[in-house]
Amino acid sequence: MTGRFRCLRRGFFLLAMLGAAVAALAAPGMVGRMEGGVGGELQIEALLALGLRWRMELGGSEGGLRLAADSPGVTMRLDAVPSAAGGWRWRIAKGAVDLAELWPVLKLALGKDAGDWVVEGKAVISGEGAWTSVGGPVGVVKLELREARAISMELAVELNGVEADIQTDQPGAGGLPPGQSFRVARITAGGVTAERFEMKFGITAARVLELAVAELEVLGGKARIKPMAIPLNATEVVAGAEVEGLSLSQVAALMPNAVSRARGKLSGQVQVVWDVKAGVRINDGGLAIVRSDDAVLSLAPASGFLTGNMPPRFVFLPGWLGPLARWTAPENPAYASLQAIEMGQVGLGIETLEVKFYPEKSGGERTATVRLIAQPVGSALVEKITIEVNLAGALARVLELGMDERVKLRLRAK
Repeated sequence: MTGRFRCLRRGFFLLAMLGAAVAALAAPGMVGRMEGGVGGELQIEALLALGLRWRMELGGSEGGLRLAADSPGVTMRLDAVPSAAGGWRWRIAKGAVDLAELWPVLKLALGKDAGDWVVEGKAVISGEGAWTSVGGPVGVVKLELREARAISMELAVELNGVEADIQTDQPGAGGLPPGQSFRVARITAGGVTAERFEMKFGITAARVLELAVAELEVLGGKARIKPMAIPLNATEVVAGAEVEGLSLSQVAALMPNAVSRARGKLSGQVQVVWDVKAGVRINDGGLAIVRSDDAVLSLAPASGFLTGNMPPRFVFLPGWLGPLARWTAPENPAYASLQAIEMGQVGLGIETLEVKFYPEKSGGERTATVRLIAQPVGSALVEKITIEVNLAGALARVLELGMDERVKLRLRAK
């Protein structure tokens, strides 16, 4: 994250810093007596491939100067005129960034961290203010990013409608005040789509991101990250998240081998961990069904899922007695009902549905449990059914709900 911040900070404040440097070299009295220009190429250590060409023009009708800077994907024009009170008044006459052109340069600087990401979008930089030899540069600088997008085929992630509103009234301070805004209209990761992601934050001079708000809509509900401080050089981030109103039908669509259809809402709190090697994962916490008469699910057809260890008849006599053994073996009254449930023919009215997550550990220890207590709809023979799943291994396998050989099931029917 450090490399990314350095690129953003240097790109965002480059014009302001160059303007301050030029103003320091050219006192107001000198400009009135000089005309002409000077230029060259500016090398930035973190962006050696940028090739930023700059030129400063002196003179003009107002006795001011113009500083121009251009590189692939970046166009900057800054005008400065002497102030009657001393110092300079400066204005960004043009500031434009084309991410499609600039991204290859940033990608070289980021190295392996850039992966196979492709980034597009356009940003506009504006601002104005004053400069004095005592106070340095003051004023407002704004960056507006609109309709950007980013895609990684390797990670199967796509971000569309990316927008940002970044503003500072201290161009040379090296941080950003609270209230910065970053938004994404739609995020697609694998088979999951999230919408209306919004983050409000600030960055201190010590390069700590202070997160005030981060929320998004996902699977029919909302997820909110609790306020926190994140050092920009961190290699691991642990965040608490509140989850509200996840649609059970949309969750069920992610696990067609386990659930055919469902209704209801899930809410709870989870701990989310991000690190540079493993990416994002859920590490702790839990979700539970919001109690409602409409909370119902039907299992995907799986013969033997509930009846595999249950005989269809109760046998009291040995089989070698032939017909006598069969005539004296009454039917198991619950077998047909359980078979209809496991084949998805009878729905389950959910009384309790809990998913609990545990930190991942080596050695095959459990990382999640799923507990379902439900009443078969319209069945008088089976009053209640309890399914408990202990999961060991990658948390993603919780979606398979017993379809994996490492998942242990305990079933009670009564």
